Amino acid sequence: MSKPDQFRIHLSLVSHTNIGKTTLARTLLMKDVGEVADRAHVTENTEDYVLARDAAGCELVLWDTPGFGNSVALAKRLTGRKNPIGWFLAEVWDRMTNKAFWLNQRAIKHVKDISDVVLYLVNASDLPKTAPYITAEMEIISWINKPVIVLLNQMGKPRAHAEERADVEAWRDAMKPYPFVKDVLPMDAFARCWVQETALFDAIGRALPATQHATFDALRDIWIRSRRALYLSSVDAIARHMWKLLQAHELVPVPSLKDHVRSLANQIGLIKTRNVEMEDAQTALSSMAADSLCALTDKLIGINGLTGSGVSREILRRMKTDWQMASHTIAPASAAAVGAGVGVAGGAAAGAAADAASAGLSLGLGTLLGGIIGAIGGVGAATIYNARHKKEGIDLSWSEHAARNFMLEATLLYLAVAHFGRGRGDWQAGESPEFWKIAVQDAMKELKITFLPIRKLTPEAGVEQLTRLTDSLLRAVFMRLYERGI
Repeated sequence: MSKPDQFRIHLSLVSHTNIGKTTLARTLLMKDVGEVADRAHVTENTEDYVLARDAAGCELVLWDTPGFGNSVALAKRLTGRKNPIGWFLAEVWDRMTNKAFWLNQRAIKHVKDISDVVLYLVNASDLPKTAPYITAEMEIISWINKPVIVLLNQMGKPRAHAEERADVEAWRDAMKPYPFVKDVLPMDAFARCWVQETALFDAIGRALPATQHATFDALRDIWIRSRRALYLSSVDAIARHMWKLLQAHELVPVPSLKDHVRSLANQIGLIKTRNVEMEDAQTALSSMAADSLCALTDKLIGINGLTGSGVSREILRRMKTDWQMASHTIAPASAAAVGAGVGVAGGAAAGAAADAASAGLSLGLGTLLGGIIGAIGGVGAATIYNARHKKEGIDLSWSEHAARNFMLEATLLYLAVAHFGRGRGDWQAGESPEFWKIAVQDAMKELKITFLPIRKLTPEAGVEQLTRLTDSLLRAVFMRLYERGI
């Protein structure tokens, strides 16, 4: 075994071919590296990438390696290395006749020579008893003779922590015969969160020898600080979005005597009438809310390093599909509490206006938001809006109920962004499962979140309070989802 480098720590990603090593590398590095395609042997060469570097030049390095092809043959070939002459002749032959097999041998030798910890990525559904190649690959990894952390990929649609635990325990049982396996963790390249990545770094620290702990701890802190900086920037963006919504209001002129008469006639069914001024005010609030949520989406995508063709469209498409927010029209009877007989703009109309106001930024989000503000929680306008009577008219703003739902949607948006891995290919499963929504709602209830006192604060104090509230909410949500603090 090579002597550990106290100043450079090497992690090697290994797996069967086409399991997702490069995709996971992109996710951990937060940038597009290598090539991702749905075919075998896409990665042909061993490539190194720096995960973290300190001021003294110490580095945490991630190596992406060619995937195993014929694992059974490779295990036999590595066993043959005990005969140097026979191995030399075999390698010359492999180089001439089977390039992929030869590249595998070179990569494995490199991993053995340089790696401190091996990250073995597997398809979560392929247990050794059902996938014989895994047993052969464990022989290969045994020959490498380094500590190993097994990472479960391709776990399917995001599930609650308790449900994922069954898969993890099944793999831990399967790995008991291999003492070099130090841990088994869920690390789906398609649906993971940075909070799970901190669990990976904790496991790496436990697997390293004591002589490397000081260097690793310093590099780990650098990596975690970078992730937390992105998190705090995201929290700030959500807080400013919520402050904008809490302060939004529209003034509807004082109804004339004629308006009151027409309103009364409308309520008793003599005529059907609309209050155009009230509908315009509601549409203006809706458009502003749509624009703000679209801007928040772009902001979160940029902060979290997901800029790229189609990313924002894909996130919003999944949100729209998974939340299944339909546009509704509020019943006139429920609108009466907003003002003396005023009408309420339907969700579909508000959504269309919001789409137009967003000038293409919303990518259809305005229609989604139209459903949200058209019938939040399936309740009437009296619950959606605050309507304060003033001398100059009716001042219309979002209600406490609406504010809580806007916070719910903003939090779900952040979760979608935080779980959005890079290099996703054709993966189409939804990213806002129902248990996310339940976790957010439960956390909001536990924290007794209310926005009424915040509305009365100065802008600086209001944003500061919303920042603390958003941080507390997300921490509580992550604890529910992953049983881990941040």
